[in-house]
Amino acid sequence: MILVLGHTKCGAVYGATNAYIAAKRQEAPVTSALEGLLFDLAPVADKALQDSVEAVAAHAVRVNVFHTVDFLLKHSAPIREKVRSGQVEIQGGLYHLDTGKVEFMGRSPKQEEILKSIDALTLPPSMTREGGRTLGYGPAARGTYGVRTTADAPVSAEDALKMLKAGNERFAVGAPLAKHATLKMREALVSHGQAPHTAILGCADSRVPVDTVFDAMPGDLFVLRNAGNTCTHAEGSMVGSLEFCAGKLGSKLIMVMGHTQCGAIAGATKTYLANKEGKGSKSAGSALEGLLIGLSDVAEQANQELGPGVEESKLISHTVRVNVFRSIEFLLTYSEPLRALVKSGNLEIQGGI
Repeated sequence: MILVLGHTKCGAVYGATNAYIAAKRQEAPVTSALEGLLFDLAPVADKALQDSVEAVAAHAVRVNVFHTVDFLLKHSAPIREKVRSGQVEIQGGLYHLDTGKVEFMGRSPKQEEILKSIDALTLPPSMTREGGRTLGYGPAARGTYGVRTTADAPVSAEDALKMLKAGNERFAVGAPLAKHATLKMREALVSHGQAPHTAILGCADSRVPVDTVFDAMPGDLFVLRNAGNTCTHAEGSMVGSLEFCAGKLGSKLIMVMGHTQCGAIAGATKTYLANKEGKGSKSAGSALEGLLIGLSDVAEQANQELGPGVEESKLISHTVRVNVFRSIEFLLTYSEPLRALVKSGNLEIQGGI
């Protein structure tokens, strides 16, 4: 059973409804995310233009419940098939704040129609190229030549982040849009040059294919990777390359990306714990040992934040997060060009896992 549960006096729906009605009264363009939902409420909405918006807002809460149910049925093939076979029920409900009772609303009135009319996977509008651009959420147009080059306008940090999020959502649900680069695309990258919208400082791990994770095309991302997504032992190559990307190529966003189950961070944390107990070596016998010793300070900071007695697995997980921000701080501290770009608002440096 899946129960989509709304509640009376929902602030989000009421706020969106007020904005919608106000825009309609002023005959202004409506850009609310609730516009599609309220389109189904035209008769009630028209009445609210002369009356109180309370009626349309209260009804919108109900419609929103079934709107969500319909969305799941339309855009999730696994859920749709389980509903068809009788293995899963999706119903709506409304919690009444004043009485504490839940009103069980049953199935969506459109369920039978949706199950009969949809067989193939249909992407949510925000995850398609056209829908994403229309909603200001999905991937930007794929450039003049099908890939990003210097012939295309710069992408703001805000838009670049939206593109990363949308691409990762497509990857996560198994519905990528990126395709193989054609000969003309490759020729365009050579003749016009690169203009990546984002630089990624990621971990060297075969399980984290960065371009694939963000459903990106050649020319979209400027990717740098090493074990532990760190700058401490790679100032010249990592920092210098990021300065080149932000300064010369015009990228407005740098994303420092760690990942769960990171072997480098796990090794560094174990090295820190061994040294803490006096069982480890403080001198590096190899480049790898030098890396792990260098990252042990990050593990120490994570340990201080979590306190004594924390489980090793939890410490490692938290160290991954601390390490992302440690790398960001390193870039801001030791790179004057990057720091100047951030100060002027021409660059954003953010973290992710």
